[in-house]
Amino acid sequence: MKRRHGENAQRRRAALMQAAVEVTAEKGMAGVTHRAVTERAGLPLATVGYFFDSIDELAVEALRTRIAADAETMGGLAEHLKQQDSGPDEVAAAFAAAAGSLPRVEAMALVEAMLHAARAPELRHVVVEALDMGRGVVAAAAATAGLSDEEADTGAFLALIHGYMLHSLAAPDLVDSEALLRGVRALFLGGLLEAGHVDLALELAGRDPGS
Repeated sequence: MKRRHGENAQRRRAALMQAAVEVTAEKGMAGVTHRAVTERAGLPLATVGYFFDSIDELAVEALRTRIAADAETMGGLAEHLKQQDSGPDEVAAAFAAAAGSLPRVEAMALVEAMLHAARAPELRHVVVEALDMGRGVVAAAAATAGLSDEEADTGAFLALIHGYMLHSLAAPDLVDSEALLRGVRALFLGGLLEAGHVDLALELAGRDPGS
């Protein structure tokens, strides 16, 4: 990748990557062209070639950077909850709220990237990276709630989140805003019970373990 370190250059590079995410959300990965991205960013057509070897490299880097930033934010949430000694119910509520509030543009771009990867295997590694980061975030949340890496079904949690996100984008009027929280709580509850953490499961279910 071509790199320029000046402050003004970095602003232009960031503008290109934000524009690439927005174009991906609006037109799909196939719509990410030099002209579409530079017009959205308000930059000359040749700007892409100044920073990136190809338009595909720009699209991949933009998605990777955005996904990594979101994963870092969610990881910070997990650490905060851990420091607060939060219980399973607090963890479930916090992560359901955070996952359900992903900006529409970013959610659309992620969905478009996943669909594109199904048709273009050469770009599948980007989606694999995104899913791996997502599973890492889920594992951190599960650990805070009392589940080890082995006990937490991170794939199921991530599939639930992505399914809710897709339904919210496609038919928002039909999606119950509390559905994601109920789903996350149910997965936590099942995982805790299967792992033998009965007290934590009862706490999540809203019952006093000592009763």
